Amino acid sequence: GDPPGPPWAMRYRNPSQEEEALAALETIRGDASFARRIRSLMQQLRDQGAEVYLNSSVRSRERGYLMWGAFLLSRASSKADLEARVERLRAARSEWALSVPIRWLHPGGWEATRDGARAMADTYEVVFATEEGARASDHYTGKAVDLVALALPERLELRSPRGDSYSFDLSSLTASRDLSLSPDLIEWLELNWGLNKLRADYPHWSDTE
Repeated sequence: GDPPGPPWAMRYRNPSQEEEALAALETIRGDASFARRIRSLMQQLRDQGAEVYLNSSVRSRERGYLMWGAFLLSRASSKADLEARVERLRAARSEWALSVPIRWLHPGGWEATRDGARAMADTYEVVFATEEGARASDHYTGKAVDLVALALPERLELRSPRGDSYSFDLSSLTASRDLSLSPDLIEWLELNWGLNKLRADYPHWSDTE
């Protein structure tokens, strides 16, 4: 019955350790291919000095619903707008048969609700969320990860699961050394690694195999 706020991020938690998160992919899929490819990519990047973080793998539907709710309410612009968003969340909870006991309206009023939702979204580190994604995310079925890789080397060498190698020149002052913001690198990984980058969601990569 608690209203929106950071403590909700402690409920329905993701696997907290990297190996645990990768093992969860294997367990839910019954196949090690996706986890093996993600592990290989992370190791190759780390071996060349990059900072690599696996922020999420398998996620419960309840957590996805809460993340979307926090994001949705944090964008409310007025009392009427927020109340309409709350009704949308309540309807979705009923339709999806979720037993998430959050009280979306804060007793302190609509602004307290919005502020609590903003703090909640910040705790989740949500940068983008949609109703469609909350309803049927690839995270629920072990087909997606949130992967961040920063400080890529100026010369990056990668070998695909098929054994193909490619060298990326990231030495230009205009080149991004952030995996999620490097178009040529993203395209090569999509073609050669069995991955798909969701451009609208900064860290999100899905399995295409």
